[in-house]
Formats: sequence, structure tokens, C-alpha cells
Amino acid sequence: MKIGMMLPNYARWFRGERILATCEKGKELGLDAFSFVDHVMMTPRQYVGMGNGYMDIWTAMTYVAAVTNMQGWKPILTQSVCVIPYRPPIQQAKVAATLDSLSGGRLIVGAGSGYNELEFRDLGMNSRERGERADEYLACMKELWSNPVTSFHGKYVNFDERTISVRPAQQPHPPILYGSRGPRPRRRVAERYQGAIDNSDKEAEGQRAFESDMADLNRLWKERGRSGKPFIMVYTRGHLTTDRGHANEQVSKGVVTAGIKPVVESGGSHQALPEGQERPYVSTYTLTHVSEMVEDLRRLESAGVDLAIVWLPSYRYGQLDNLGLQTQQMELLAEHVLPKVHRDKRPIEMDFGGKSYTPLVLK
Repeated sequence: MKIGMMLPNYARWFRGERILATCEKGKELGLDAFSFVDHVMMTPRQYVGMGNGYMDIWTAMTYVAAVTNMQGWKPILTQSVCVIPYRPPIQQAKVAATLDSLSGGRLIVGAGSGYNELEFRDLGMNSRERGERADEYLACMKELWSNPVTSFHGKYVNFDERTISVRPAQQPHPPILYGSRGPRPRRRVAERYQGAIDNSDKEAEGQRAFESDMADLNRLWKERGRSGKPFIMVYTRGHLTTDRGHANEQVSKGVVTAGIKPVVESGGSHQALPEGQERPYVSTYTLTHVSEMVEDLRRLESAGVDLAIVWLPSYRYGQLDNLGLQTQQMELLAEHVLPKVHRDKRPIEMDFGGKSYTPLVLK
């Protein structure tokens, strides 16, 4: 299994020299990947609870691609997740192709259809169309990536004999992973994409559900004649500690309304609230003993996960500022976790519509 880290492209402090320092520390640790998160518009309360400095996901990824190029290493660049319907597919295809070209073929597209109804409304879109749009947009993007000149005709996108001129380094196109839970997203993955994105649930019930979902995905994959297995990326979060006395304590950052339990944790929820009712936005990290993180990663490897993304905190904590905590967390990961988890450095093949090969990003 390969191991990467979520970068805080959602944080106001994550700029300039601090990005360079984070990337250099990632190189020192030998991380396999960096992942990024995506939001475009938010309310002031979301801003407090979900991240106070959201950069555009594609621009941030291109910046990090340049930084790591200059530092002389080539981590995978991926997303958990990029909300595909938020951006016009022709423009998005060109941006992604540019990133893959400039990075030397290091992009794995971590696609999703989104959940935030307010964001869709602000962008002038119907959130009920998000799955349909995501599928059509990705189909259009694949055509533009795979062909120097192409035509496309769909419900939302139509053009004849056009080119975006820049081609991704990876052909026929960068790998696409799709992130969401439920039977419909699993069918999408089995029919169209190279793999799936999920999050790690440390509770026994959640683990059983994950195993059941993966078994169903593998069944669908084989039924559709796909070769090999779907590539699985999972992210797991925790505030690492070596002090068992503090393990399982929680640190919450965000807006908490007295008497109302937060309905959004870790920045996401599909729940709709009655009009006029305020939604508390809270991001919560649980202090996780390093041995528990080792167990979690070993469990993910045994479940067939190909890439685990560790989401570490970077808030002010005790005497540490944002970068200080993130650096401390990365050092704990390097000293107490990574040496105890098997790291598979072999190339991984993926199925691209009946053709199986190893993308540049996994060589």
C-alpha cells in the first residue's frame, strides 16, 4: 500500500515558504502522495468551521507540482475530492491536462459530485443534477484528454471538431477515482472509472460496511469484464499522540451553537435543515495514539486499499502554531507509524476501458 498526506490547501496559513517546508518534510518522510480538498464558495460560518483560506484546488495542485519538481521528487497529486460539476468541463480538462503535463504525469483525478446545496445554488446549478453532470463532464474530459481533436454531444456539453491543444502526459488519460458511497457510485466506478475513494471508519459497524461495499464493487467490476481490480484510495484522519492518557480526546474547531449538536463534522453532510435554521460547522479531530494509526493502516492494507491518505491537523495547539503542529504530526507519523506499515513500491496496473496498463503516476 502507498501512503500519502492531505495538504491543508483550505487553511489561510498554508502559503509560500510554509508550503515549501511542508513539501520538503514530505520528501524527507518518503510520502507517496499529496491530496487536496475542494470548495468554491462558503458562508461565514462554514469559513470558520471548514477552512479559512480555501485556495482553488487546481491552482494549488499546480503550485505544489512546481515546488516538488524543484525539490527533485515526484509524489502523486490527487484529490479527496474535486467536485467535478463546479467547473466547466472544457476548461477543467485543459487545466488538468496542463497540470499533468507540467508535473510529468503525476495526476490522479479524485472526482466527486458534491453535496453542498448552497454552493450549487451560488454557482447557478441544480444540486439534483450533480451526479448526471459529473458523469457527462468526466466523459467529455476523457474525450478531450484522449484525442488531439474530438467532438462531444451531451445534455450539458456540445461541440464539434475541437481541441484543447495541451495533452496530459498520461495516456489515454489520467486515472479517475470516484468518491461517494452507495450502489449508484459503485456502479459508476465499475462502468467508467479506474477506482474509488472512501474514508476510513474505525468503528466495527463502519468497517463491516466498508468491507461489504468493497465486495460489491469487486463483484460489479468483474461482471462488467474489467481486468485486475479497482484502485482504492482511502483517507483516515487523526491528531497523533504518543500519550495514551490523552487518546480519544477530541479537538473541535468551528462554530458551536449552545444547545445544538453540530450536524456537520469534518466539513461535510448531506442533511438538509429547515429554512431559517442555522447549521453549526465544526471540524473535529480525535487524539489518536500512534499505535492505533498503525492498526488502522494495516487494516486498510489487508482490505485491499492501494493508497491511504493520512489527514493530519494543522491548527494552533498548545505552544505550537499551525505549521509547528503539522510538522510535529508528520514527525510522529515518520517515527512511530510509517516504519511499522508495509509500503508497496511496486507499479500498480489499472484498467482503462478494456486496456490494462500502469499509468505514469504509479511507475
